[in-house]
Amino acid sequence: MRNFVVLLIIVLISQGCGDGLTRVPIQGTITAKGTPLGNATVQFTPKSGTIGDGAIGMSNAEGKFTVISSRQDDSGIPPGKYTVRVSKFIDKDGTPLPRDATQADYPDAKECIPPPFSTPSSPLEVTIDGKGGAIEIDVPAKITSPKK
Repeated sequence: MRNFVVLLIIVLISQGCGDGLTRVPIQGTITAKGTPLGNATVQFTPKSGTIGDGAIGMSNAEGKFTVISSRQDDSGIPPGKYTVRVSKFIDKDGTPLPRDATQADYPDAKECIPPPFSTPSSPLEVTIDGKGGAIEIDVPAKITSPKK
């Protein structure tokens, strides 16, 4: 019995303590009516039948993003079908908030992605196949911003 326990511990250590999900890398581009959408949060919520808790990424100035999909910051996303929610907060002067912004630091911040695209019931959907790769997501709406 002792040998079995030692063997089990060795196997678990050698495989890591991850969640056991297979992830594929994606390289995404987020746009709004074809224009790159920088500094936006892109959230993937699994649809029925897709395993895992989803994934999240942040776009750069060109609208490019990658995602992480675990509390251990595992890169990539399990293959499957996802609802995509897009969010971008800006300060009252129209300046995008920094990645580490808190509501306490920016009490007048506003969401500039219109509903329903910024809500959990977003109509945006993607299917990630077993190879991952490039995906493109376009928000088919005008992005609002406060006047300076």
